Amino acid sequence: MSSPEPEPEPAMTDAEKTQFVLGVYFRTQAAIEKYLGADGLPAWTDRVATINSAAMLKRIEDPAGRARDLLTGLATMLDVYGSDTVRTDEPRSTSLAVRRCGIYDYRERAQAQGVELTLRRPCEYCVDLHHRTADKLGVKVEHELGERSCHWTVQVPEADPGKDLP
Repeated sequence: MSSPEPEPEPAMTDAEKTQFVLGVYFRTQAAIEKYLGADGLPAWTDRVATINSAAMLKRIEDPAGRARDLLTGLATMLDVYGSDTVRTDEPRSTSLAVRRCGIYDYRERAQAQGVELTLRRPCEYCVDLHHRTADKLGVKVEHELGERSCHWTVQVPEADPGKDLP
C-alpha cells in the first residue's frame, strides 16, 4: 500500500516571492562578506563595481545619462527593502535622500533569525561600491551618512555640444 500523495503547497504570493528573493540575496551577500573578511571585501566590491560600470557603459552612451542613472540601482534596492527615499533631479545634479534605510531593519530581522553579519553597518559595503562604480564611470559622487539614513549627490556633466555634429 502506497502512502497518499502530499497536497501541493499553495502558490507563493508576490510579497512572499519578494521576501524569498530578498532572503536569498541577503544571505548570499552576508556569506560573501564573512568568507572574504574585512581584508578581502574591497577586492570583491571593486569587482562588482567593474561589472556594474561596464554594464552601464554599454547601456547608456551619454555621460550625463550615466551620472543620472548611478543612483537608480541604489534607489531600487532601497525601495525593495521598504526604505523611505526621495529622489531629486536638478539640471546639474541628481540626489537621493534616504530618510530611513530599510536594509537596517532587514538586517536586524535576519540577524535575529541566525544570519551572521560581518559588517557593522550596511553602509560599509554600499558606500564603497557606489564610490568605486562612480570612479570607473568618471562621475563625481558625494555622500553623507546619518543614523540609518544617508544623502547622495551626483554631479551631472554638461552635454558635449560637439557630440551631435556630423
